[in-house]
Amino acid sequence: MDTLSANISEVSEQSRIGYYYRYIEGDLSKYKSVILEKGFFFLLVTNGTASIVDDYRHYVLNPGYLLISTPSIRYCLTDKSPDFSCSCLYLFPDYFDSLSVGQLVYNHVSQYTGNYRLPIYPLDREQATYLQESMRLFSAGLEKTQLYRDGIVRHLCSFFLLQTADILHKKNRDTSGCVKRSSEIFRNFKKLLVHHYREHHTIHFYADRLNISTTYLSRIVKNITGHTVCFHISELLCADARKLLECTDNDVKEIADILGFSNQSVFGKFFIRKTGFTPIQFRMRKESGQH
Repeated sequence: MDTLSANISEVSEQSRIGYYYRYIEGDLSKYKSVILEKGFFFLLVTNGTASIVDDYRHYVLNPGYLLISTPSIRYCLTDKSPDFSCSCLYLFPDYFDSLSVGQLVYNHVSQYTGNYRLPIYPLDREQATYLQESMRLFSAGLEKTQLYRDGIVRHLCSFFLLQTADILHKKNRDTSGCVKRSSEIFRNFKKLLVHHYREHHTIHFYADRLNISTTYLSRIVKNITGHTVCFHISELLCADARKLLECTDNDVKEIADILGFSNQSVFGKFFIRKTGFTPIQFRMRKESGQH
């Protein structure tokens, strides 16, 4: 299976690579499925249809649909129609975080990712056309610039993100267009979570790193997502555990160690609570083709 974030230069002949971004325009027809992970993806469907799948749901992408993917979740683009094509801009997480206007986009997207729903927005023809034209500014011509390339890229990214935020604001008029402290804290919490959920399973680590109280962090996460901090940690751990049980031959004790559990028994009880199966039962069901 080909990973878009790792092999993006091979996705199509029109791919362009930058130090902070990667741009694709093409049909992706030679790839049966494409993984979107470890970055911010802005994927605009320009023709045909495709399916997008995460650990929770299955979605259908139609022409004019804008998908925004964040680093904390892994998605699989599959079941593409023969005429499927798209424009896709990938921004490296650290670079995205260096752009102040990125928070405006994240404020809108977080209400989806916090509730484990995929941010998919149907755009009208004018919005889709304008956004595609903006994305194309990252293509071939930009690669030829040298002296002021970094500055040009930063301004283009800011322009594109502001344009996207404006579109999302029109679609989510109840969401504030300004940067809220709570949204910024939640964004930083999600960043920490992606990097540390295996080693740190309690709220105290994340609150300490954010220099806030556990009560304040708990209230922010609960208000934005409807779920507790522990729920977010456990969801990532469970998804990781399922993947390790399905895709590796590591024994249960090794997986428990990888995921930071104190011992195999604690991991087993956690997994039963989340899935209803022991790790061994889950692996055997997968191997036998049961769902």
